[in-house]
Amino acid sequence: TLFRSPSVAVEGVKAGYFFSIPPSIIRSEQQKLVKQLPLECLCLETDAPALGPEKQVRNVPKNICISAEYIARIKDIPVETVIEATTQNALKLFPKLKKYIRL
Repeated sequence: TLFRSPSVAVEGVKAGYFFSIPPSIIRSEQQKLVKQLPLECLCLETDAPALGPEKQVRNVPKNICISAEYIARIKDIPVETVIEATTQNALKLFPKLKKYIRL
């Protein structure tokens, strides 16, 4: 969940928090906040079946790509950079994932 205040989010970054970005970011007012957060503290999440790209429509795991694409657009960087960084961030949080994914 994102913080509503950029100053609170900055404190979270300093404390080493990660921020998960669901597909609902495309309809959120928190895009400016995502732009300010360093890529090194972002993770992708589906939060399925909630927080999908469309309100009141069931969210599905494959929508995680919507989050990556939108972060790339907000930050004006390649989507591959977002995917690589968020994958590495997820592995920092959940190191056992390494045995389940291909890098």
